[in-house]
Amino acid sequence: MNNIRKACVRAVFDEFDDHGDAISPACGDLWDEIEARRPLGHIVGYIDLDVTDLVDLIIDTINKEL
Repeated sequence: MNNIRKACVRAVFDEFDDHGDAISPACGDLWDEIEARRPLGHIVGYIDLDVTDLVDLIIDTINKEL
């Protein structure tokens, strides 16, 4: 279970790093205003979350890990 958790966290951060659709800046294209703190498990700044895309990302990651 711990490996699945790590994989899901990694997938969310990778989605942010790749400027995916699930996580985006709340205002325009201000990616530099958001900071990803992987060691702390935080993404800091004003963001918009597409919850449906985020859930799909997590489910896909779990299915890959099983």
